Amino acid sequence: MDPGFYLKLVLTTLVVLISTPFHIWEYFFFRQRVKKFRFQKEPLFILGHWRSGTTFLHNMLCADPESGYLTTYHSVFPNNLGSKFIFKNFMEMNMPDKRPSDNVKLGIDLPQEDEFALSNLTERSFYHFFYFPNLYREIYTRSIDDVNQGIDPSWDRIYRDLIVKSLLNSYGHRAVLKNPVNTARIKSLLRTFPDAKFIFIYRNPITVFLSTQKFFYELFPTLWFTKVDRVFIDEMIYENFKRLMHDYDQQKHLIPKGNLVEIRFEDLEKEPLELCRNIYNDLLHEDFVAPRVHFEKFLSNQKGYTKNNYRIARPLLDKIQLEWGEYMQRWGYGVPEELIPE
Repeated sequence: MDPGFYLKLVLTTLVVLISTPFHIWEYFFFRQRVKKFRFQKEPLFILGHWRSGTTFLHNMLCADPESGYLTTYHSVFPNNLGSKFIFKNFMEMNMPDKRPSDNVKLGIDLPQEDEFALSNLTERSFYHFFYFPNLYREIYTRSIDDVNQGIDPSWDRIYRDLIVKSLLNSYGHRAVLKNPVNTARIKSLLRTFPDAKFIFIYRNPITVFLSTQKFFYELFPTLWFTKVDRVFIDEMIYENFKRLMHDYDQQKHLIPKGNLVEIRFEDLEKEPLELCRNIYNDLLHEDFVAPRVHFEKFLSNQKGYTKNNYRIARPLLDKIQLEWGEYMQRWGYGVPEELIPE
């Protein structure tokens, strides 16, 4: 840990000390309900690299009242649902209205990805690399490779219990979960949920890189205990993407036939209702009539949203094409016209 972050350590420890007594209450509050819980429907896992459209797809699918999900509050305080009347107000007062990196709306009760919660529940969470980016390779191995191999049996139980509590908290019937890290954890997910459904979403890698770069540049300084420079972050983005995609390619055959669909973000953006209809009919085998009105309402509320605009220098464009050209060819992408350097 760099010396300049000792105060952050003290403040973090203080929050832990304050919240820990409530964790004991949490254990007794949910123990029997979690233990006796039986899933009515198989979970739906949304996979894909950061900035590939996973958030948009997740938020839209969670507009269906049948969907259950982790809320933003639950992702930050996974052991304090029973005492949320205390911590929820505190969090709401200190949370911005939008994500700084892309202006996506934030809300304490809106859907959130579960890796944030796992980072507060187990040492085998990849998001610990936000605190120690210099250790991202070791953390990837510990939180993904080792989890897939079942080295720590408690991880399966912890994740199942987290999903159960998300359903109890959101009153949903099917867990809809978005977690980019799970793109490489298919083997572990199928151990607990052998008939789970999966959606893999992908996007033009050039846009993905620029968006991830902006996201990481802004996020890391707010979390890290060890500083790294931007050159290091860029190389980490290249490597994490290739490692995540490689592991996905190696494991997706394990998913039972009919339980996986792969979609392009650009298709989702162009025809969201048609794509959701296909998800319900072909993947979930459910009628789309009832959920449709909720999706239409969600999309209507998104009309004022504006995406980030990017510019790119020729050397960076060449580097992205060199590193990720294989995936651009596989998915049929070229350089977006608005990003061609002058």
